Amino acid sequence: MHITWCAWPSTTSFNASLTNSSFDQASRFPSDSFSSVKFLTAVPYGSELASYYKSISVAETLETSRKTVALRQSDGTQWSTEELIAMQLSYVKSLAETEAGEKITDTIITVPPYYSQFERDAIADAIEIAGLRTLALINDGTAVAVNYAMTRTFPEDAEYHVVYDAGASSIRASVMSFSTDKKTGTTQITAHGVGYDRKIGGTEMDRRLREILIEKFNAKSGGRDIRKDKRGMAKLWKEANRVKAILSANTEAISTVESLAFDIDFKARVTRSEFEAACADIKTRFAQPIRDALEQSNLSLVSTYVGLKMHSTYFIQVEHIIRYLHWRKYSRTHGSSGG
Repeated sequence: MHITWCAWPSTTSFNASLTNSSFDQASRFPSDSFSSVKFLTAVPYGSELASYYKSISVAETLETSRKTVALRQSDGTQWSTEELIAMQLSYVKSLAETEAGEKITDTIITVPPYYSQFERDAIADAIEIAGLRTLALINDGTAVAVNYAMTRTFPEDAEYHVVYDAGASSIRASVMSFSTDKKTGTTQITAHGVGYDRKIGGTEMDRRLREILIEKFNAKSGGRDIRKDKRGMAKLWKEANRVKAILSANTEAISTVESLAFDIDFKARVTRSEFEAACADIKTRFAQPIRDALEQSNLSLVSTYVGLKMHSTYFIQVEHIIRYLHWRKYSRTHGSSGG
């Protein structure tokens, strides 16, 4: 049996099983919990992504003999990115085997469309370490399109859709077309273009919200900087994620963390307007992947209907996408073949 279109947990903790409690354990054992490892997949140690990871995680990083990034536990044990991803995949494998009641041997994994061959090879290595065999690595937009088409039929003339994914590590958009042959009943799915931004996503929103909380705490801490306290920073990372979810549906939220750092209890009011102001410079970038995918596909907007597929919606900024598109239909542009 095989796992298809597998997703894995975002945090690996060596003090808890790979469940939601791993996220909780990260605030207790920050040096033994590694989150958002996806950012480090096959990236060089001195790269921009490696530097960015240090701004969102308190984990200790070091350079490997391959010039990539490894992470070190509090006891000195070093782990490569592939090994950590393999642990997460092993956990997913165990869940699938428990559910299916049989051994899992093969897997199909979705990856972002912008992954380089080095990044794809790193994922394939992690799959092998996890004791699985790779059947395929496919773009996540394609996987969503296939899943969408499984229970539907379409006109013989191609119908165009956008698969939009506001994920934790990036924003992606894929333009897909669907058409069903009325004689055979088979559906053809074609990918026409992709757009992405690797520098924004849910994690960047969490980082900016955590900065708001840091400033509020430091203003009341008597000159002590919470950035120097790993456990406190890990607690604020979890709290920022919670507050972000509240602000998606409310105009304000109360942040409270007992004994956050230096034996100080933290309580502060955060408004949606504060959060939006902190993210003002990236707000319009949430629509850019869609524009890029349309341009690459030689498509333009017209005033008839089609749906926008939301693979994941994290934050209030996604409303900007909907206002921009107005649920309008995509059609082929006549003239030049666009890139």
